[in-house]
Amino acid sequence: MFSGEMPKEISSASQLENLDLSGNYLNGSIPEEFGSLKKLVKLDLSHNSLSGSITNQLFQLHHLRHLLLSHNYLSGVIPNAMDLFSLYSMDLSHNQLKGSIPKRFWDFSGLHALDLSYNQLSGDISESIEHLLPSNTLRLCSNKFSGRISAEFVKLTYEDNCFDKSNLCSTSKNSFPDLPSCSSGDKVRKFLREKHLIIIIPAVIVGIAIQSVWIFYMVRKHWWKKDCISMQLVWIFSLIRKPWWKKKQNFEENLKLISFHNLKVTTEDIMSGLKDENVIGQGGSGKVYRVVIDQTGNTYAVKSIWHDKSSGGKLPKDFLAEVRILGSIRHRNIVKLFCCIFSTDKNLLVYEYFEKQSLDKWLHRKRRAASPGQSSIPALDWRKRLKIAISAAQGLCYMHHDCTRPIIHRDIKSSNILLDSEFSAKIADFGLAKILNKRDDDPETASAIAGTFGYIAPEYASTFKVNVKTDIYSFGVVLLELATGREPIIRDEQMNLAQWSQQHFREGNSIVEALDGEIIEATNLEQMTSVFKLGLMCTGALPSGRPSMKDVCHILQSCRDPKF
Repeated sequence: MFSGEMPKEISSASQLENLDLSGNYLNGSIPEEFGSLKKLVKLDLSHNSLSGSITNQLFQLHHLRHLLLSHNYLSGVIPNAMDLFSLYSMDLSHNQLKGSIPKRFWDFSGLHALDLSYNQLSGDISESIEHLLPSNTLRLCSNKFSGRISAEFVKLTYEDNCFDKSNLCSTSKNSFPDLPSCSSGDKVRKFLREKHLIIIIPAVIVGIAIQSVWIFYMVRKHWWKKDCISMQLVWIFSLIRKPWWKKKQNFEENLKLISFHNLKVTTEDIMSGLKDENVIGQGGSGKVYRVVIDQTGNTYAVKSIWHDKSSGGKLPKDFLAEVRILGSIRHRNIVKLFCCIFSTDKNLLVYEYFEKQSLDKWLHRKRRAASPGQSSIPALDWRKRLKIAISAAQGLCYMHHDCTRPIIHRDIKSSNILLDSEFSAKIADFGLAKILNKRDDDPETASAIAGTFGYIAPEYASTFKVNVKTDIYSFGVVLLELATGREPIIRDEQMNLAQWSQQHFREGNSIVEALDGEIIEATNLEQMTSVFKLGLMCTGALPSGRPSMKDVCHILQSCRDPKF
């Protein structure tokens, strides 16, 4: 949990061989003085907030075998002047590096693993990786490279390699998964250029000429028969508007399935489970079904999103948002999207199913139990509540800090936090999520207010400006729910929970009086108080005064009792 800049004095430890400062909150640049650590074998500064360029001095360490600088904000180019003769693995992923791959990588015959993914590197990749050994792990995806990947890099351990299919191709006959073949692409383009155009263009011209002659002949032959001419013209235009060869297809045949994980189900398996008796939830965007696949026994949650008939066949925005975001990110505290199924009038999302459902159900069980058919739910003890707070915070921290561009959820609330069998939290419902353009705190303007009353940050409601601090406010409300047991809207007081809590604290009232009396004990009083105060920090009126999600995770971790 170190923070601040790294002290230059570390360089005086001339005998140091292993320096691991990963997973902290360090900022600033990498000191040039680290170049004095001549005996350094491993340097791990990953998962921090380091910025600036990579100093050339770091690349002059002859004994360095492992260099790990991933998940920072490092910028500039990769130094070309490097003498890392002993280098075995290098991980510079998830930064903001630019430029091309230095040619000096060719000299490192012992290099085993190279990860440059999720940067802004560019250039023709063909020459850059030409001399790397085929057994190397090579991750270059989410950059701006172009060119060909040679056949020598095709191997069974593809999971250790990643490339961008949009601007790269493979020269191998057995191409990488999702990576197009350069040779087949060249043949197709050549064929289209030399064969298709020669055949298609004359055929189109001849067809138009024949049709024109026929129309002219019919009009001239029957010019006095106005009804006949009208019927001929209507028939011709009807052919143009609706081709006679286009047959009406069955709706089921139009269903398309895109899978994001290994999923052994078919569209028919999913569709057969969409029955009224299987509905487990309904919101503004559609219904959620519990679907059990008889063949495998697996259970899935299937969200059916309403189809807007006035959209002209376009997919709903919330459907596209979920597919775009959940289809590309992976984290243990973010719900897993297995696949999406869509057609002209159906939009389905298939998720992992959680028997314990949402945090909202457990926190506000008394109101739920008052509804017909609802059984009594035991109170959620503090140990589980703190575990939920920590795991949900880790999911949000990943979205804000570890993705190439920050993702804001815009609808964080207790009903969008799902619980697994061990009461670990999973953030769900990304229909309103937004990927920010920049990795700073400058707010972006939204087209409309999105979210749920009681969780919406005040500056968002008044200015339509959003950034990561908008999510932090909403998460602060969840923390206050966990600490107080109260609902986000306090109807008796005609104010929301954040307002009530801030007022309670400002008036000098005892924090203990605000906490959930049903679970409060002497052993957890300090932890509950700390979480309540953290909720107040997150729901502060000024966005600049709210902590980052990294800080929130740090504070929650410090609250947790080691015996947990």
